[in-house]
Amino acid sequence: MVRAAEDAAADLESRRGLEIDMHHEMMRLTLRVVGETLLAYDPTDAADEVGAALAYLLAIANERTSRILDLPPLVPTRENLRFRRALATLDDVVLRMIAERRKSPGDRGDLLSMLIESRDAETGEAMDDRQLRDEAMTILLAGHETTANALTFTWLLLSRYPAAFRELRSELQRVLGGRSPQVDDLPRLTLTRRILQESMRLYPPAWIIARSVIGPDEIAGYQIPARSVLFISPYVVHRHPGLWEDPEGFDPERFADEPPRGAYLPFGGGPRMCIGNAFATLEAELVLATLAQRLRFDLVPGGGVELEPSITLRPQNGIRMNVR
Repeated sequence: MVRAAEDAAADLESRRGLEIDMHHEMMRLTLRVVGETLLAYDPTDAADEVGAALAYLLAIANERTSRILDLPPLVPTRENLRFRRALATLDDVVLRMIAERRKSPGDRGDLLSMLIESRDAETGEAMDDRQLRDEAMTILLAGHETTANALTFTWLLLSRYPAAFRELRSELQRVLGGRSPQVDDLPRLTLTRRILQESMRLYPPAWIIARSVIGPDEIAGYQIPARSVLFISPYVVHRHPGLWEDPEGFDPERFADEPPRGAYLPFGGGPRMCIGNAFATLEAELVLATLAQRLRFDLVPGGGVELEPSITLRPQNGIRMNVR
């Protein structure tokens, strides 16, 4: 993780004074982190095509969930054809990764090795390439897009609140003294963690969560039938004035104390909480600590941010920032 962040920092340092799309940069970085850490594969060369394909798939998937009527995927409409091409792009990247691993098998200590070596408890059969593709696709895509969104919004907030950035720099200098962060440093980087927590409070990547009702219930006087689908919006909960003081404000120190139970849900809650919670938090803290020591990013003058509440909460047209 740190090596990928260091490489990203060096690349961005070479572009000081230039304008970048921060969301694009964070997508590239987190894709590499997830690929190398969980799959022992560097997908950086395919980052641009993966990012474009993923953006389109998310947009269309979001649209389709809100349509009353929709043509079946097999009907060759322009949208369906483009949807298939985007899926094929992702398939190609993941299947190429699996093929390369098949050529040089062995345990590399990553999740893909575990998946390849796993056997069905009843039949003793290994996963075929299609099954491996499904598992690897979930890891690669779900594991990088949400973290990239969280980091992107964090840089936006630090640009808007320069005093918070100065305090962050001070903490990093005090704890790290200019060296790269390691996992053992993270417990002492309390402000770093709180800034990320506050960023995910204001802009939770998982802005809406669905849950199936397993039995009839009553909530606030409303009868909830079994097999209903409930939608919970962390975005709304995180900005509720009954749960948070000054909910629209940016105040990392609010996380000096544990928030009320159920008031903070960036990874969901209960037994169905996102299993990637620890990995995503570790990744975001290490990336923020690595880059913030060496770089500052300023929102371009007049630059605005339009939110896109798709499957995840992301900036609709990226976020243009100057590298300092």
